[in-house]
Amino acid sequence: MTRGPVIEAVTRISGAFSKLGIPNSPVEILVNLAPAALEKGGAWLDLPLAVLMLQVAGLLPDLPEEQEDKFVLFGEIGIHGGLRRVPGALSLAFKAQTGQSLIVPGGNEKECALILAKPGHEGCGVYPADTLEEVLEFFRGKSKLRNALREPIRFQPVIDKPVDFGKIRGQEEAKRAAVISAAGGHNLLLIGPPGEGKSLLASAIPGILPRLRESEMVELTRIYSAVGLLGDDGNAVTRRPIRNVHHSVSMPALVGGGSGVPRPGEITLAHHGVLFLDELPEFSRRTLEALRQPLESGVVQITRVQASLEFPAQFTLVAAMNPCPCGYAGSERCTCAAKEVDKYQQKISGPLLDRIDLQVAMRPLTTDERFAKTNDGESKRLRAVVQTARDKQTKRFANTSISCNAAIPGGAVADYCEFSEDGFSEYKRVLEESSVTTRTSDRLARVSRTIADLEDHNQIESSDVLEAEKLMIKLGQE
Repeated sequence: MTRGPVIEAVTRISGAFSKLGIPNSPVEILVNLAPAALEKGGAWLDLPLAVLMLQVAGLLPDLPEEQEDKFVLFGEIGIHGGLRRVPGALSLAFKAQTGQSLIVPGGNEKECALILAKPGHEGCGVYPADTLEEVLEFFRGKSKLRNALREPIRFQPVIDKPVDFGKIRGQEEAKRAAVISAAGGHNLLLIGPPGEGKSLLASAIPGILPRLRESEMVELTRIYSAVGLLGDDGNAVTRRPIRNVHHSVSMPALVGGGSGVPRPGEITLAHHGVLFLDELPEFSRRTLEALRQPLESGVVQITRVQASLEFPAQFTLVAAMNPCPCGYAGSERCTCAAKEVDKYQQKISGPLLDRIDLQVAMRPLTTDERFAKTNDGESKRLRAVVQTARDKQTKRFANTSISCNAAIPGGAVADYCEFSEDGFSEYKRVLEESSVTTRTSDRLARVSRTIADLEDHNQIESSDVLEAEKLMIKLGQE
């Protein structure tokens, strides 16, 4: 911790002591925050520092020897003695050991209750307190703190409920591509004129993804807690996230970084969910190219002088763009010259496009489609379809680190993508008639495998390959 934050902590603690009528210590107190080389940040050390200072000054009784390691404390102290919740509480709670009790600010207890989901925390308790005085009265034996783990905890969703698929009119091909994307974890690019539902479709995709497993919920809650996005009540992430990123985003904000200790970026906040990049060509080229490594590996590595960290980034990329600057390429409304269209589309590099499995053209809706009735509950039906396909993949990739079809390594495609005789003939025909890279041929096999899972085909059939080819249209060839 730098000298500035230490002085600020002491100032807050001194103000709280003054408010509570606690006299100044008769001796000078030196607190050693070893190791000195490790930078300390945040206000979470306020509470343990205050308790230690009072014990050393003889103003708070020492704990019996058998209880010295029983308590884990953290929290910010206001100058009037109130305890304030701190970010990263769940990660701090995971440092507790079996049988230890956590004393935390009120508002942090909900997320800390998730420690029960991880082995090694048997017998732990989580005790919220709203003021420093409550904690001091507890250690003096004059009052008790309630154990939040003995009460039913109801988590309020941190992430809003996604749009129902039934609200999307028309665009059947794009909706089919979205289902395939969700079923196999494939990245998706939606290309079409403005106002035809690209953003709406992207916002509906999290609603058809499988529900979060407990381990995924805990992992996401730790991430959102670390960056202070759990809201005022310290809830949990119970829905798959979608991060809608504006094209003006900086590279550190997208992939992680910043001054001092690196912070998670948008791609980590989209972990186990969807990263939506609208107006894709408007992003800076350097920012987009930074996505290539995380898309391939599922993690992002941030190296700085102060620290080198690895953040999880297993997200599905959904991007949207107009086909040209005016947005109406291919129609009479287009005012762009051919060179302008080519220049606009070439803002997206080939290597990045090679990592986007599905590239689908969206057409203007017909009048009948615009006034068609919508129906709620479509997302629930499609989620069941997607879940069935994912269950097959879970069985297929048992005892491996592969999470879904889209994550099959290039060298293992032949091991997991088994074709029927007709399916393999169709696959070879597509490759022979197209000038594609090895990565693209692997993409075709992976997407075909996901379609086969959706169609309940044990082997990849020719119809699966034909549909995959159709949905992997190259930018500029609509």
